Amino acid sequence: MVTVSKPITKTAKPRYGLLIFVGIVIVALCAWFRAPLDLWLQGSRIGFGQLPIAPVALLVILVWFVQPLLRQFGVSLSRSELALIFCMLFATTRFWSSSYSVLPLSLGASAFYYANPANNYELLHRHIPQWLVPQDKLVIKAFYEGSPDGKVPWGYWIPTLATWTLSTTILWVSLLGLTFLFRRRWISDEKLVFPVAQVPLAILDERNPLKNQRPFWFGFIFPLVLHSWNGLAVYFPTIPSVPLRAIPIGFLFPDPPFSILSDMTIDFYPSVIGTAYLTSTDVALGFWFFHFLRNLERVALFAAGLQPGGVDHGGIDAITRGQEIGAFFAICGILAWSIWQNRKTASLNKAEKASFFIFLFGLIGLTVFWTLMGADWWASLAYFIVFFVVMLVLARISCQSGCMFVAMDFHPHNISGYLFGQMSVGLKNLVVLMFPHMAYMMERDVVSLPYLMNSTKVAAETGLSDREFLFGVFMAYLVATLFSPVASLAVFYTHGGLNLNYHYATRLPRWAWDKYIGWFSSPSPADLKATLGIFAGATFTLLLTSLHHRIPHFPFHPLGFTLADSLVVRKVWFSIFLGWLSKGLILRYGGHKFYWAWRPAFIGMVVGELMAAAIWLVIDATLKRKGHDVFPGFPPL
Repeated sequence: MVTVSKPITKTAKPRYGLLIFVGIVIVALCAWFRAPLDLWLQGSRIGFGQLPIAPVALLVILVWFVQPLLRQFGVSLSRSELALIFCMLFATTRFWSSSYSVLPLSLGASAFYYANPANNYELLHRHIPQWLVPQDKLVIKAFYEGSPDGKVPWGYWIPTLATWTLSTTILWVSLLGLTFLFRRRWISDEKLVFPVAQVPLAILDERNPLKNQRPFWFGFIFPLVLHSWNGLAVYFPTIPSVPLRAIPIGFLFPDPPFSILSDMTIDFYPSVIGTAYLTSTDVALGFWFFHFLRNLERVALFAAGLQPGGVDHGGIDAITRGQEIGAFFAICGILAWSIWQNRKTASLNKAEKASFFIFLFGLIGLTVFWTLMGADWWASLAYFIVFFVVMLVLARISCQSGCMFVAMDFHPHNISGYLFGQMSVGLKNLVVLMFPHMAYMMERDVVSLPYLMNSTKVAAETGLSDREFLFGVFMAYLVATLFSPVASLAVFYTHGGLNLNYHYATRLPRWAWDKYIGWFSSPSPADLKATLGIFAGATFTLLLTSLHHRIPHFPFHPLGFTLADSLVVRKVWFSIFLGWLSKGLILRYGGHKFYWAWRPAFIGMVVGELMAAAIWLVIDATLKRKGHDVFPGFPPL
């Protein structure tokens, strides 16, 4: 055994450097080709969802195809080596996806390109930091209409790209600090399920390979056939498609007050069914049950005379959104308290204490940076405190629930608007801080911390050391942040933003400016109902948490309440219900033995849906078919 172990040790360590280089190339390619796929082709987005298409497809290709080929030449990659490449792409998803590489650029450009006397965008211009948008009308015009020669005027954009890179690097360092502050507690102490991480870990399992298990193929083939049938229907309209997304059920509620549920739909996601099966029963139950409870609350409020809508002020949506805000802060307080209790004990080691100071350094650095960009220091600090509250809670939801889409529906400006009035922080702060919001949190499903936390679980289970993990993901981050906006600018100046994905190029940026102009023109005072909703949401979450800890087998987990009325839960509640029901029936009538026997089938549903999206994306790109969105099947949130 001694003679065998020595050469393995000698060859394994240097190979990490080669694999990191391979991972860098893969991240660069994903960042580059993502731009035309998402913006021009407008099909399935390869960097969207808690388990995006690109990382899962990459891992399947590596394990099922590249690994057997390498073995023909006497070479084999270990689990940790394969995990390193996967983590490099997966952990940096936020920074090579379209949200980061497009939205902050189109936000500044849209304020000048679409300005006219009717919308009063000129009021915003003096508050927009000059470093964040080129100061040339022709450059902005070509951004939306295309450059005559297809070339990008890099001289005007380099200062903007450099500014964003500096800000995002500070953010990335702070996220790493937050990740390693909570990692050991979530993985080792609390033993969270990490349903998202269980999928790549199952693909990497060498003892029981998924491709050798018949139930896996039952689950895999089902979504593959389903999406392939609908894919053929896209190309051949005579073939009837199977409805999977936004199936209306609002017609079941024609009369008031239940008519407020007229927009209710169901969506069928095999991948969400699969991850719901992998999570704890109480967590899955909480998600769909509290969604139903929130809908009943909307009915009751409507019956009491309150008006639907009104998310900014006075309506039912403002109250329910306030409850979401309160729930988020309550969950964050609980998580922070668990760390605070252990700050002077042996359970908080030196590395975790250092991680806290790294996070604190990042928070201060971001506050200083955006103060220099023009915001007041207190507004910058408040914004990034809210930002990290959201990051931490969504990471917890992802690591414990495994929901394929996790997002909050509120924004930091909602909090100040509800508590103090819409213009309480001033137009300057609203405008300046919309830039980091658009870059780091606007398309809420791809918030960054959940990917890092799930990646650390994959690394821990595969034996990947912290040194290789940190070096690999940091190098991948640098490549992603450099390549992704460059690739997006190349597509914008080739085709023109007016011809690209409307949501990224126009809709979301203009949404922000229209909102703030409306607030400035007719500001609303503090919203008492929404404020009471914030305190009610926090109180109810704390009560649920207490009951969950004190009552054995309490069926409802408080995490489900945090997203009860969010857009993402409206999309996935039915699939979560099906996953929860399937697991419950299998446990009831077959026991844990049957649960583990059929677990590969539900993992197969996750992998099958993502691989179906990848296959059809290749077909659509080859045949230049636009708008065929297999996954996630809905526009940016």
